[in-house]
Amino acid sequence: MSSMGAGGKLDPTKIRTADLFATRECYLASLVRKRLRKLGISSGINAVYSTEKMIDESLMLTDGSNFKKSAYGTISYLPAAFGGACASVVIRDLLSYPIEMEKKLKALTLRENKQKKVNSRKS
Repeated sequence: MSSMGAGGKLDPTKIRTADLFATRECYLASLVRKRLRKLGISSGINAVYSTEKMIDESLMLTDGSNFKKSAYGTISYLPAAFGGACASVVIRDLLSYPIEMEKKLKALTLRENKQKKVNSRKS
């Protein structure tokens, strides 16, 4: 179970659970997916994420000291909502209760298949 980025988001009703490789609208999830693909992992990780688009005004700029990059601020209640969703999935899994996971968008599947074809031609 993995909890993805809550930065720059406000709406807890947009929280979803899915395989990490079926998530969308989450910059952190895209970075994690990229690293996992390099390790040969392409599915099997449950994730909690938000479908809400990031609010640009929530970007917190730093002064560049301490090697810290700028980050998107998080509203106080959203990490708790993500944690509650994670706990719910884990407990239901332990109890063998059904867990509804978001399906991968058809457009995302098509784009991945197209990328696989391009990569196979390069090799």
